[in-house]
Amino acid sequence: MDGDRFRSCFDEWIREQESDLNELLEAMQSERRESDPQLSELVEKSMRHYKEYSEKRRALAREDGPTFFCPPWCTAFENSFLWLGGCRPTLSIRLLYALSGYELDAHLDDILAPGGFAASFQRGLVGLSAPQLATVNDLHCRTLKEEDRLSAKMATLQEDVADKPLLPIAADRARRRAEAAEGSGGHEVVEAAMNEHAEKLAGMVEEADELRVATLRTLVTEILTPLQAVELLVAAKQLQLSVRQWGQRRDLHHRRRG
Repeated sequence: MDGDRFRSCFDEWIREQESDLNELLEAMQSERRESDPQLSELVEKSMRHYKEYSEKRRALAREDGPTFFCPPWCTAFENSFLWLGGCRPTLSIRLLYALSGYELDAHLDDILAPGGFAASFQRGLVGLSAPQLATVNDLHCRTLKEEDRLSAKMATLQEDVADKPLLPIAADRARRRAEAAEGSGGHEVVEAAMNEHAEKLAGMVEEADELRVATLRTLVTEILTPLQAVELLVAAKQLQLSVRQWGQRRDLHHRRRG
């Protein structure tokens, strides 16, 4: 495995996120608000980048799946948030709920004013309609079920590799502790089991990435308006980049203390 290619892939992704974020912010903050087709084009561009990144990750995971469960190119703080090599797919939905609630509080006086509720639908996330919320809730429930299914699959995978052949090999090693050829005869079996486990971990990353991308795509292309989708993508990218910056500062602080 060439670790530099793994790190380069992630670094390129971060730069792409920063570039997309700047473009989305410019479209949102422009005095001349972009039209829906133009916003939709930016949304599709961001989703295309998510898809391309997941495809690159899939190819790399097939070389070394376990690396994605504690990637050295991420900070310890970032790694503490990982679920099957990335964020939980429901995070984008929870972020949408959080943003909608925050925006609702921020504009409550305007909404309560005469005609304010109708006007709020022009603003973006504050204007989530009842049908939109119902659809988001349905997506949330379906995605949670998929998360639970993958979590259970991962637990079974961990139990299987521990039960056979690692535990028998460990017991055999204990019996042979006093022998010169300590643990001999089991290395090939263990290595084969580890390789098989690594392949299955790569499959877990692939399934999780597919769910992550599919969930976000459903939100921004099927449920939200173009403006709402842009606002959600901006928040998601800002969150990822902020967590990375916080993690880097924390790592630097700990290195200085050490």
